Amino acid sequence: MKTMIRVKPSHIYIVDDDQSFGRSLKRLLEVNGRTANYFSSAQEFLDLVPPETEHGIAIIDIYMPECGGFELMEKMRDAGYRMPVILITGHNLHETERVMIQHGAVGLLRKPFSEQALLELIDSQPSGNDS
Repeated sequence: MKTMIRVKPSHIYIVDDDQSFGRSLKRLLEVNGRTANYFSSAQEFLDLVPPETEHGIAIIDIYMPECGGFELMEKMRDAGYRMPVILITGHNLHETERVMIQHGAVGLLRKPFSEQALLELIDSQPSGNDS
């Protein structure tokens, strides 16, 4: 019988067009012992993080100019990314929750969210390339 080892995400990729928020979130994660990178656009993330990246998790804002969170998730899926995605938004969540599930996100947080809620959601996820 094969034993499955669950590896926690070791790297967090933040994608949010609000630079102040994105940088603050990066610092918060680093203070809590996480390794994080911040990207101010979906394209910057796609250009700098290869699809074969292992043991990561993405935190993506739903509403960004040019390419929002749902569109970025589709591009990630088409390119072969396998990391879990947590969506974040400052907008109403009613319709968003249904769409989030359809797109395969593992969680949704409304800004402002608590540090504890974010860290618990991150820690509950296996890394992206676990099989």
